[in-house]
Amino acid sequence: MSRPTYAELGDACATAHAMELIGARWTYPILRELMLGPKRFGELLNSVRGITPAVLSSRIRELTTAGLVVSAQGGTPLISGDYRLTPWAHELAPILRELGRWAQSSPIRMDVGGLTPDAVVQAMITMAEGTRPPRSLLVQLDLADERVDASVEHSYVLRWTRSEFSAERGRDPSAIATLHCDSSVWGRVLFAGLALDDSGAKVTGSQQTVEALISTFREGLLA
Repeated sequence: MSRPTYAELGDACATAHAMELIGARWTYPILRELMLGPKRFGELLNSVRGITPAVLSSRIRELTTAGLVVSAQGGTPLISGDYRLTPWAHELAPILRELGRWAQSSPIRMDVGGLTPDAVVQAMITMAEGTRPPRSLLVQLDLADERVDASVEHSYVLRWTRSEFSAERGRDPSAIATLHCDSSVWGRVLFAGLALDDSGAKVTGSQQTVEALISTFREGLLA
């Protein structure tokens, strides 16, 4: 028997309903991994750490019923298909970024574990808010999650101007710097002070551009 909703218990608060939609275990990691574009079931299973296939399938069905996830091909999502967020789910992006910034000061947060490629890029989007580089930066970021498969890289294009930071999956041949790195290690470079030279990252093109990207993030964290 399913648990009664807040509304069924007599609470008509819309925020309470929102927490029912996104507050269940595994919901945010699934949404995070789909925020930059569709993924297949197996990709989600590798990215949402600790989830089982049965639980992932169940959560996707619940998110579909809630209007947050749909099949990328249309129709009802199947275990072999691609999944994407609905336009309504994408409206959560700025809200989730604010939650991420808020959670940075949690007194019980454990800063352990790693980050998937999409997770570290989402963290960059979150923490870039309110910080501006000394000049416009265009960087190609190729990240592998070595906990899953070090040979598979996920590509992102980072654009950081004086007005905004953006990141999207894909490649841009006009990028003057390309960085190859493990996603968890890249997170430690940006957010934990790990030296780039000690990270095992490979930079092609403008080393200065990559260093400007890193220093801008670190300055923003200290501000």
